[in-house]
Amino acid sequence: MLIKVLGDYHCWPLWVRGEGDDIFATRDPASLGLSDALVGRLTAWQQWYESMVNFAEPGDSRPVSEAEDEALDTEGRLLAARVAEEAPHASVWYAKDPPPA
Repeated sequence: MLIKVLGDYHCWPLWVRGEGDDIFATRDPASLGLSDALVGRLTAWQQWYESMVNFAEPGDSRPVSEAEDEALDTEGRLLAARVAEEAPHASVWYAKDPPPA
């Protein structure tokens, strides 16, 4: 199983490709047997990602500083490492990094 940690709008933050699957599909982190604490952190990270865009008027979205963007990436990488710990049967990575070999 491959798991990619990826923020996207109106989706779960985990994208999963199982054995025999050709494409990644967004999955509820709770459905993967992850701890409640990790599911909560993933949900908060996804909400943070979505907070950067005004969906009603995307052109009126709030500015995102380089520091905030870097902090979001740092948290995404930490979350990927935690998911890997709790799902040792899967290859896990943060979407902005290369997938594991």
